[in-house]
Amino acid sequence: MFFEKNATLLKEFSRVSKTAGARADYVQGGGGNTSVKLSDGLMAIKASGFCLSDIEPDKAYAVLDGAAVREFYLTSEPDQFENVETAGSTKAKESVKTIEGLAQLRPSVEAGFHSILKKFVVHTHSVYANLAACAVNCKEICEAAFAGADYSWGMVPYVDPGANLTFAIRNELRRVEAETGKVPSIIIMQNHGIIAHDDDPDACLALHADANERLAKQFGITGDCFPKVEIREVEEGLYEAATPYLTEALAKGDYTEQFLLEQPLYPDQMVFLIGTFSMDKDTVEEGQCVADSKTGRVLMRMDAKKAQVLAETLTAVVFVITNIKAAGHPLSTMGEAAKNFIANWESEKYRKSLAGKKG
Repeated sequence: MFFEKNATLLKEFSRVSKTAGARADYVQGGGGNTSVKLSDGLMAIKASGFCLSDIEPDKAYAVLDGAAVREFYLTSEPDQFENVETAGSTKAKESVKTIEGLAQLRPSVEAGFHSILKKFVVHTHSVYANLAACAVNCKEICEAAFAGADYSWGMVPYVDPGANLTFAIRNELRRVEAETGKVPSIIIMQNHGIIAHDDDPDACLALHADANERLAKQFGITGDCFPKVEIREVEEGLYEAATPYLTEALAKGDYTEQFLLEQPLYPDQMVFLIGTFSMDKDTVEEGQCVADSKTGRVLMRMDAKKAQVLAETLTAVVFVITNIKAAGHPLSTMGEAAKNFIANWESEKYRKSLAGKKG
């Protein structure tokens, strides 16, 4: 009954997800998430640990009572709760629905902000959006990028993923609508990524693409210039990043292990590199990624899918830093409190544990 009733919307949800998920410049590994509002107040959202490209009309997503989650965020204030993050996650867990024929999966931790947006939502960790989002002067870059756009936009400073982030986005939606008369179609999240939303699936994808192109242009590049990221197996279980852009950048000596691990730009950099990435070690242990600072060669002893995620993540980080510096903007890195939150965040450990397990 559920699948039949929502067949068209679920098909579009899968298409939108696969379109965004097909590009490593938009999402690396299991990063980003998508959602769709269904009948009867329900919401389908990408399951934690899955890739956008995994989503089919009957798999790789969770279903929640989206209307209940939405009401929670639209009628509450953070200071009402002793622990707002616990309150938000409890509401999300209570709202998960069991659907016959659909695996019971864990919804994205960002289900909260999806619930307060329009019918189709695309949230990615696009390298072009993160050029602006990881620059100190993000707001000024966005103002220049979106000048003349026929849609409005908003921006939130870095907020740890969860309930507080949803409230921050809610407040920005209200602020921009009050100022412009339009709900912002694009939200830039500092040190995180971008959100596009619309009631039409193609309009949602078009907004996302246009915003990325506009942001890339501010850095003198186009929204499709991210290098192709490939890996090759050099022996059983050992992969090499076959991406000249990454190899050449690391060989220049500008990216030290300390810099890449201790001054992260965004959560995915921490989640996928800390505890996994190092430089100039003689051997590559199981589950590890080692780069040679002299040659730039990157070796990864893990399964192919995890190696691909590591190569994409490293290349994205290097791409973002290189282009921000080339444009003369100061880098915005995550603060100590944010780093500690992500490092100890159970949801991200869960997501990392699933990376590479999905076919």
